[in-house]
Amino acid sequence: MPSKVELGKRVREERLKQTLTLKAVENLSGVSATHISQIERGITWPTVNALDKVARGLKRTTSFFLEDVELPDICKLSGGANGMIISESPRVVLKPLSIGIPGGKIKFYMLVAHPAGKDRGEIVTHCHEGDEAGFVVSGRIEVKVGDEVVALKSGESVHFKGTKQHGIRNVGSGVSESVWAAWSLGV
Repeated sequence: MPSKVELGKRVREERLKQTLTLKAVENLSGVSATHISQIERGITWPTVNALDKVARGLKRTTSFFLEDVELPDICKLSGGANGMIISESPRVVLKPLSIGIPGGKIKFYMLVAHPAGKDRGEIVTHCHEGDEAGFVVSGRIEVKVGDEVVALKSGESVHFKGTKQHGIRNVGSGVSESVWAAWSLGV
């Protein structure tokens, strides 16, 4: 992941390469020119939503600005990939199953969720462009999509529009593992 200064530099270089003004990118993305300027100067980190909007405004994928290295045309990822902890209580780890390919639209990962215990709490949700689908390898989870909650157990799957607020939680007594693919139909 690039530093915020490097990320800003990448956004600015792409904007200038396309000979766009800050105001033009604001009109294309819906993100204020002031905020884009702060991102470009490395003053602030954009939210995922803001970076996604700026990327689409520049006709790029969000990952274009976040990739550490140039991606190969064919991606092979061996076991042991480091996971990103997305929740500590209860512990939920997102493990990439692919680093992606240039211009790729699919994110592929394993979600490992530890039991929540008696007090399950609220499901933390998010949304994004495109679709998402998941398959439960082991355990039991609940997937909240909008106002609907879908219970899934090992061997079951779900597919939904990513633009709806969604999230998951483990509702079983043991660790759950599920494989997920999220894809974007646009750039």
